[in-house]
Amino acid sequence: MVLDTYADTGLLVAIDLVNRLVVRPENVETRAVLAEILAVDPPSVHRLAPRHAAGFTTLAGQLRPVLDDLRTGDEDTAATRLNKLLATHPAHPHLAVEHGRWRLHHHPADTALVPMWSAICAEALARFLANGYARRIGACDAPGCGRLFVDTTRNRIRRFCSTACQDRVKTAAARRRHAQP
Repeated sequence: MVLDTYADTGLLVAIDLVNRLVVRPENVETRAVLAEILAVDPPSVHRLAPRHAAGFTTLAGQLRPVLDDLRTGDEDTAATRLNKLLATHPAHPHLAVEHGRWRLHHHPADTALVPMWSAICAEALARFLANGYARRIGACDAPGCGRLFVDTTRNRIRRFCSTACQDRVKTAAARRRHAQP
């Protein structure tokens, strides 16, 4: 599976929002975290204000059960949750020129920042589910982590959110083996 970094931005932002605002909230200003997450779209970072933090935190809280449903294979419940999100924040695709190239945007053209990203994330997750990729959402196996990720491996064998978590688990296992008589 290969992700299209532009078309799948909503999917990746949804996972980042959940990981960084819900699963393992960071002890830094929420606006700074959001600026890092939304860096994929510089105009969004420019529009970002402290008042948006609560809206994005609410969105992350709404996306978490959808991602958990996808991860556990409960596509029916995920679809029901996504349909509610799409009804509240409908995707109105439109074409816009960016850097001399036409791009398809998955949100209303002149909408506020949080509803715009709500539409983008909901539409991306709905497309992900409709394309048969629901089981590609995983949760890190590292003790105490639990961050979510998209498994893009051919055989769906990814177990960790990052090489750091993978290395930590493997190092701990090696130490246990060497400590045994």
